[in-house]
Amino acid sequence: MNRKNEKKVLLISNNGMGFYNFKKELVEKLISLRLETHFAVPYYEKLEELVDMGAVYHELTIDRRGINPVKDLGLIYRFNHLIDDVKPDLIVLHTIKPNIYVSLIAKIKKISFINNITGLGSALQHEGILARIIRALYRTMLSESCGIFFENAGNMHYFKKHNIGDPQRYIVVPGAGVNIERFLPGKPDNKQESDIVKFLYIARIMKEKGIEEFLDAAENIKKRHDNVSFQILGWYDETEYKDRMNKLTNERIIEYMGVSSDTRNEMLQADCIVLPSYHEGMSNVLLEGAAMGLPLITTDVHGCKEAVEHGKNGFLCKGKDSDSLIAAMERFIALSPEERHRMGLCGRDKMIKEFDRRLVVERYTETILNLIGETS
Repeated sequence: MNRKNEKKVLLISNNGMGFYNFKKELVEKLISLRLETHFAVPYYEKLEELVDMGAVYHELTIDRRGINPVKDLGLIYRFNHLIDDVKPDLIVLHTIKPNIYVSLIAKIKKISFINNITGLGSALQHEGILARIIRALYRTMLSESCGIFFENAGNMHYFKKHNIGDPQRYIVVPGAGVNIERFLPGKPDNKQESDIVKFLYIARIMKEKGIEEFLDAAENIKKRHDNVSFQILGWYDETEYKDRMNKLTNERIIEYMGVSSDTRNEMLQADCIVLPSYHEGMSNVLLEGAAMGLPLITTDVHGCKEAVEHGKNGFLCKGKDSDSLIAAMERFIALSPEERHRMGLCGRDKMIKEFDRRLVVERYTETILNLIGETS
């Protein structure tokens, strides 16, 4: 392929699997528009599919935890070398370290860049010196951003309140959207007929994803209902929960299912997706579950509540509140199978109208083409 006259776009993120799952369609679209598309993320085996499409892969080694510019000097050097090597016309940044470090490099080199705020992260949820440092870094590095994408309005208002970036360049999109052609409701014969009501938690096992509240609810509800199952799918981000989960597994209160290469398989057997998260950019699990026709139970926080119309396609509960979660689950248990089915259909319809990934890709593509002076 002769690429000499093509404009170059470089996308950077700190997670190879997440990039593949949520940005594959954007990469495909950029390539279809004859843009030389580069991406730099940690290795993930399925990234080869993006290379086969025509994208250029640059393997990135990055520690996702902590922000320390002194410790991250090697990473900053690698970012600088990458940009010198690719010579992009535009850089599209995701996640905190690329947003901060690469924005600085792009400013110095006079390269246009846009930022994606995929959530505020734990540090900004708690007021303290680290939150003030991160806000100061964002404020400095994003001052010349050509576009700041937010996955929910709450994150946008946070940036506006703290004078980060130019509000005229704020763009709110419905998360990464959901591929409604991949996440489809299962046929009736895909789900085993059973009187058991299956609640499925899909997330990293950590406090801020609400694992404590989910375990509390399982212990409480199991005392009154034999026909309820509590399934957990995800890896241990915080290993201190292993002992409690092993105990509850041995007592047949929960079922830990490990990790999955394709969560659609587990969703097909579930009755309800439960995510008691404390904060999200936009929960992809909720979008995918709703697209598959599953009712949702989640917290009334930005990044979760946008996926739910309370009482229509699921129930909202208070964050960090086991009793509120238990009450929402009890409401769901009391529903008839027909009522649960109608909830699922309502959720699927909401995903099609509001969260179709094609809408998100269209918004990104429009911004990118405007910035590099190309037309589709």
